[in-house]
Amino acid sequence: MPSVAGVDVPNWCLAGAAVLTPAAIYAYLLRVSRQQREFFAETPQPKETSLIFGGLESADLVNNPEKGLAAMKQFYKELGNSWGIRLPKWLFPNTQFLFLTADPVIISEIMSKKDIFHSRPKGLAFDTTIPLGLLSLRAEGPHSRWALHRRLASPLFSDSFLLGYSEQVQEKAKLMQFILNERIKAAKAEAAECDLQHCLKLLTLDVIGSIGFGFNSKATMTYLPEDHPQALSEAEKTAELEFLQASEVMFFETHQRTTEPWMMRYLPHRFMRWRWAKGVMDKRINAVLVSGKESSSGAKLNMLKALKDAQEGGQKMSKAEVTDEILTLLAAGHETTGHTTSWALYEVARHPEVQAKMLAEVSTVDLETLPLTQVQSLLPYSWMTWQEALRLHPTVPFIPRQAEVDTTLGGKYNLTAGCVVSVSQFMLAVNEEMWGPDAASFVPERMEKGYPEMHLPFGFGGRTCIGKRLAYVEGVYLLAFLVKNFSSRIGDDAPVPSPRVTVTQSAAEGIHLMISSR
Repeated sequence: MPSVAGVDVPNWCLAGAAVLTPAAIYAYLLRVSRQQREFFAETPQPKETSLIFGGLESADLVNNPEKGLAAMKQFYKELGNSWGIRLPKWLFPNTQFLFLTADPVIISEIMSKKDIFHSRPKGLAFDTTIPLGLLSLRAEGPHSRWALHRRLASPLFSDSFLLGYSEQVQEKAKLMQFILNERIKAAKAEAAECDLQHCLKLLTLDVIGSIGFGFNSKATMTYLPEDHPQALSEAEKTAELEFLQASEVMFFETHQRTTEPWMMRYLPHRFMRWRWAKGVMDKRINAVLVSGKESSSGAKLNMLKALKDAQEGGQKMSKAEVTDEILTLLAAGHETTGHTTSWALYEVARHPEVQAKMLAEVSTVDLETLPLTQVQSLLPYSWMTWQEALRLHPTVPFIPRQAEVDTTLGGKYNLTAGCVVSVSQFMLAVNEEMWGPDAASFVPERMEKGYPEMHLPFGFGGRTCIGKRLAYVEGVYLLAFLVKNFSSRIGDDAPVPSPRVTVTQSAAEGIHLMISSR
């Protein structure tokens, strides 16, 4: 007879326990799932394939980088402007529901409940990849670490800093002009096909490395033709492109960790790739720290020294916090601007009349000496063009917030503490009540009189993107510079770009345009 803790137990007892324990667990999961489904019953939801697993299949679909946006649009069409996905409580104990909305009334209510929806999700997304950066820290009042970081970092985007960045942005733009001209020469034709999305991601990575940290990144040089005398060696190319690839892995992981069980990130292929990416990013951060120390006494302004020296009442960021803010700025500081500017170029190439208006404007401005602080006033049509591209192709399609306490939205949508609400910027962008019957069309002139309150490309409330102004002036400047120096059109065989979302929205195929020198 078997013995358990010194007590003899009959075999039939052990057999009964082996049968009844799984049955009891199953019964418990059914009961909890029914209670959960009843609580969220007022919110329209996609059909669930399993009571116990809830809407996990739908969550996986809408979080798919290539298929997610199309799936969401279909769900919005079927379920209305506000709907949700129930997540199994036994897998998501702190985040039982994902509530998605494109209803301006509901969004206004979310924005008004600042004490409830003030932070990004805890234990998900950026909180698992860069936990001590502004994208992750929780906005729990004026004395929180997030609030301190925000106050310490805000001066980095002031007029005095923008003026200091101008020369470095101009230098990188000239480098891009040289490289694109060399690619046209190598094509031995009047025009050459270029992936402007890839090129601009390289360029904006160089820009943020320079203005942010005094780091001499040469990522743009990897776009030179292979047989060019100034082309980088294969080893140099690998070193320059490693961080770009690592940041893409970080965005992918951050995106996936929004609606998947925590154990999925430890699948061998995922875990090893993330470990590699983290190693590459740590290596770059160390290089940035060294570069920042070396350039701190130099003439060029950079964010790193200002961030390390910033203090408020004796409070400063710790080394770990500075490291995560560096990573935040390096990764997010090039993806967003590069993607929006490449979408803008695509729309400009599709609309020759817009390209002609932009060319007429930029031809009267000396871009080689234009301070970033004067971009909006001297390039108003270019500014509207970039804004309109940002509307139609929002860099960040979703704005997440987490409920701090149990609450109700719209008088009927029940949410428990920990539930995530997602404001669907990509649906607001084509809302005809907001933008008119031509909402799906590219019309820069619509921005002349401003935009509706519910246009939220950089978020809302206290968590509005701190780098919003830099993104605008840098993106508009690069767009104007390219239009002034190159004509662009869509080639006959160019792939039609389709959206791919890994936190930010890019074109899965890239933005391939035929460009020629003016």
